Amino acid sequence: MDNLNIDLIRTFLIVSRLRSFSRASNYLYIDQSTVSKKIRQLEEWYGAPLFVRTARGVEPTIAGRNFAQHANQLLADFTALRQPAPLDWSGLRVGAFDNISAYLFPDFFARHLADLNQLKIENEGVKLVDLFNAGDLDLVIINGSLSTAISGEYVKRCLKKETMCVLSRRPALTAMGTVTQLADLRGQDLLLAPDYCPVTQEILRQRELFRHIRQVDYTATMLQLILQTDYLTILPAGMVAHLMLTTPELAGASLPDLPRRAVTAFAREQAVLDKVVAELLGDAKEA
Repeated sequence: MDNLNIDLIRTFLIVSRLRSFSRASNYLYIDQSTVSKKIRQLEEWYGAPLFVRTARGVEPTIAGRNFAQHANQLLADFTALRQPAPLDWSGLRVGAFDNISAYLFPDFFARHLADLNQLKIENEGVKLVDLFNAGDLDLVIINGSLSTAISGEYVKRCLKKETMCVLSRRPALTAMGTVTQLADLRGQDLLLAPDYCPVTQEILRQRELFRHIRQVDYTATMLQLILQTDYLTILPAGMVAHLMLTTPELAGASLPDLPRRAVTAFAREQAVLDKVVAELLGDAKEA
């Protein structure tokens, strides 16, 4: 026999421990003749008898005891091969949409800022998709709606589904009364992200509701304009909640009739996705 396999080694170790072919067959749920055949195959490969029969059952020969020392280590090494290796953060290249990293998972990015091989933060999710498609990023955290732009094989996990909310200066929103749907904003002025944002695309299909719509690509500029004018904007709930907490002049209201944003992690490897998602969701749970 030219080949050694792990099943033969495991059978040998069970016979050595139980000192019996019959007990080994019961333990392994196979016929005793099959156990004997496996041991003969192993002895043929090793070139020496591994057991000798005694009044107490079977005992390892000197060669068998020597083989057992190596076999135990070999089985332990094989078992270790099947365990997922710790994720090497220093080799990982991650990209994330700006308001996702800033408002949903800031602890994760702060913790791994020095560890990651590369960290790419973008205002435009499609740029991260392009890098992911080109093989320049291992994992991206973006809007789930962008999955149609991803090419090749990938795995994904939805991390959170966020309701969209209207945000404005507190006096401006208070003057409007109750806001529960997009139609309640009729006649208002809006600041929106550029057309690449799926929510912006949805709102632009209903542009006749609004008096003016302006598009701004930078969140900091948008927020300053909101604070100094009566323009409204529409942002994910997590971001709105954070801004209302840190800036008392701002007020927000949920718009459940708009499609919810699915914050999603995409990766090429399941092991990478599982490790990163476990940390991301752990941070979100603690928060």
